[in-house]
Amino acid sequence: MKPILSLCLAVLMTATPALAWKHSTQGSYVTWTFQGHEIVSYSVTEPAYDEDPEVLNVSLSHPQSGSVVVMIEADLGTGDCLRKLASAAGKVGTNVTLVANLNATTLNGVTLDECSTY
Repeated sequence: MKPILSLCLAVLMTATPALAWKHSTQGSYVTWTFQGHEIVSYSVTEPAYDEDPEVLNVSLSHPQSGSVVVMIEADLGTGDCLRKLASAAGKVGTNVTLVANLNATTLNGVTLDECSTY
């Protein structure tokens, strides 16, 4: 099995004085909240091996905050998350929440727990 990262959650940041999006950790849950207009791109990376999970990739950008790429393993799949991201992309009034469970009862112990818009 090819590990993505030690915590299976990657954040690549450049030029981030004060983030427009919110990132928080509570227990074993990591939450990202952002607005639709901050979405640059999103995709799901299919696993190279059957045992490996899909990975949700979301690129965000904000004029004052720079760029960030959020990568979350999805041992249980991404469900309709891509559809939700597509409907939110480019919309100022739409918020998106992604929650990763870093202590899931899955093969890798990490999975996308929530993908919601409001």
